[in-house]
Amino acid sequence: MRACLEYAQSGDIAKARALSNRDLAPHVSFVDMGGHGYTVVRASAHAMESEFVCIPRPLERSESQDGGPLLYRVRCRASLWTKGQAPKLEIQVVEGDPRFSL
Repeated sequence: MRACLEYAQSGDIAKARALSNRDLAPHVSFVDMGGHGYTVVRASAHAMESEFVCIPRPLERSESQDGGPLLYRVRCRASLWTKGQAPKLEIQVVEGDPRFSL
């Protein structure tokens, strides 16, 4: 709540993140706040990787060959872990700015 109020007042994402409470949801590393786009998942015997591609809200059909503008691409990867071990999620911003998602 404090983080949301700070962002509403100042518009400064860094200040808002400094006030966030990671203890409320320690298992959450990434949230796709855009909600439009797609995900590509790759799985192997050694790791699982998801690439989130987020586009602006599609109010009109894009006429361009590339499908239109892109907000961000984020790649999340978890290597295989053993029993009793917590998985470790690696997050890489490939392109764009995920703003509130990280």
